[in-house]
Amino acid sequence: MGTLLSGKRRERSARRARAAAVAELRRTYRDLRANDAAFQQAQDRFAIEQLIYEHAALECRCRALLRELRGGEHPCRR
Repeated sequence: MGTLLSGKRRERSARRARAAAVAELRRTYRDLRANDAAFQQAQDRFAIEQLIYEHAALECRCRALLRELRGGEHPCRR
């Protein structure tokens, strides 16, 4: 009976982790849209450069979250 309870805990924990990853992905997509809007309005070269770097970091975060949600391989782990 102990393994049944621990299995349910693992399942519940996995569901919570997936829900958290989905929420983080939604926030990251929202931040990407805000970044794109800010980029369209930016005039200062420094601000544009910062937005480009931020955009790249947000895209990287999206890819990592999608990989996690799909249960794919982690290329950094061996």
